[in-house]
Amino acid sequence: MIASDWPMVVLRLLHIVAGAFWVGSVFLFVLFLQPTAASIGPAGAPFMGELLGKRKLVDRIVVLGLVTVLAGLTIYWKDWHDFPSFADWLDTAFGKALTLGGLCAIAALVIGIAVTRPGVRRLLTLGRQAAESGGPPSPEVAAEIGAIQHRLKVAARVGFTLLVIAVALMATGRYL
Repeated sequence: MIASDWPMVVLRLLHIVAGAFWVGSVFLFVLFLQPTAASIGPAGAPFMGELLGKRKLVDRIVVLGLVTVLAGLTIYWKDWHDFPSFADWLDTAFGKALTLGGLCAIAALVIGIAVTRPGVRRLLTLGRQAAESGGPPSPEVAAEIGAIQHRLKVAARVGFTLLVIAVALMATGRYL
């Protein structure tokens, strides 16, 4: 890369910084915040409501993922066009590593958008309804809350695993 290729410098900076924040946020949430809130039970609900509702943590993490993936796809497109063909690009260890890493990151982003974000919104709605009723949630609502929490826990762990794979592949791809 030459010094006059400033758009690639900006794209790489966006990709790496947003990616670090994305993976770091998911790491903190999956390994610390989510288990802590679950272990303290109902007392964790106000904290998670503030974090997920008012502060919109999931929306912010999704934006970080989008910036990371869009910048990464642009860099990927430029890198594979440095080869005679896409097949030649995929014949390299670097091309394979970035392709698989990119697919893992995209899959993690899809999980965040399609599973986590709507699940959190539904959970917040149910939590507000339960709080407004003044009493404990009905057995049906409690069962739905439990099912959503389980689905979110699994989605977070799968998404985090995919992001770890993506980071590992992208960090080592040049050296494979």
